[in-house]
Amino acid sequence: MPLPPPPGAPRPSRRTLLRSALGAAALAPLAACSVPGARKDVPAGRAEIAAAVRDFWSGRRRTGKLDFVNYTQYIDADPADQSRHPTLEEFTRRTGIEITYQELIDDSASWFGKTQPLFASGEGIGHDLMVVGSDSYLTKYIELGYLAPLDHSRLPNFARHAGAAYKNSSFDPGNVYTVPWQSGMTGIGYDPAKVGRKITSWQDLRDPALRGKVGMWNDAVQMGNVALLAIGRDPETSTPEDWRRAADWLRGQRDAGMVRAYSTATYQSALQRGDLWASLVYSGDVYQANRSGSRLEFVIPEEGGLLWTDNLCLPVTAAGAVDALTYMDYAYRPEVAARITETVQFICPVPAARDVIVREAAAATGERRAALQALSTSPLVFPSESDQSRLRRMRVLERAEEKQWNALFEPIYQA
Repeated sequence: MPLPPPPGAPRPSRRTLLRSALGAAALAPLAACSVPGARKDVPAGRAEIAAAVRDFWSGRRRTGKLDFVNYTQYIDADPADQSRHPTLEEFTRRTGIEITYQELIDDSASWFGKTQPLFASGEGIGHDLMVVGSDSYLTKYIELGYLAPLDHSRLPNFARHAGAAYKNSSFDPGNVYTVPWQSGMTGIGYDPAKVGRKITSWQDLRDPALRGKVGMWNDAVQMGNVALLAIGRDPETSTPEDWRRAADWLRGQRDAGMVRAYSTATYQSALQRGDLWASLVYSGDVYQANRSGSRLEFVIPEEGGLLWTDNLCLPVTAAGAVDALTYMDYAYRPEVAARITETVQFICPVPAARDVIVREAAAATGERRAALQALSTSPLVFPSESDQSRLRRMRVLERAEEKQWNALFEPIYQA
């Protein structure tokens, strides 16, 4: 199994892309809605979904080839040769399916822009399997009929090993079109040496003692959702009136001079330097910062934190759909999920992968053993059931709601 990167090594690029791209992506949904493509009647109810699955999968067979497209550095890699991916090589040995693996996705907005015209024209996009975040673009792919419904009779490992938090999400009820690839948490990161006390609540980011030392994001989606948590509302069931109250909470924080900077790109380095004492953060950034020598804390506030997910899905044009579904199920084998987690260090959707890493740590020595032990015991990679229970999914916005949402939350950090 590959070791996690050593302390001080560059973070996986997917984490950097999340910080830099989500803020921009939050501004783009309105433009994306103007591209060609008519909304399709999405199957609803068990009977319709079952019929859609039968229609798509009837007569399909393996091709022996799979084209998989992903974000950069978002899969296991051989430490001696980053172009080699041991789990992909093992998949080919097990199944005989040859994989073409490419890292072409920069962010949700640009990838949708590249693929949507090809889908709309009926052309194939040249890939059988792709990773899509649980954001408004995934909703667009589904609404426009661009994703294939999954045949869960061919996904026994997903049924057996996926954690409960990764099944039946609001963005894809019943996992009709997706299964999770990796997940992460959004909460509060802080330096206890600077703050001088424990942070437990979103309200702490309005504490006058932290004036000018708080970091927030230039991201309407994330900012709106955490503010909903701060006012005691579940984002998934929130109303436009709740959104207005959440925007008022954020404006009050801004107008009180609490926020030093609104940035998705610089908050981690600012926390590590001490320019920020507390910030809205991704859990994985705190894990990586502490492996590089920082002593930051991550907290899921008592009002709740956010759980986000990147997902495996099949383009409806996939020639190797059966091959792709075979890989999806393979990725849910605990030993495979463990290998991927050792490299990417996000939240693993397969809880049993932790037991695999524990066994590997017990058999290892020296630096490898210490790294694997730290990984297996980190609540930022394997959250406890208690932590999981305090995480909420982000609001799934309908097309008609996006304009109202952005009009409320974008001006807060653009002022």
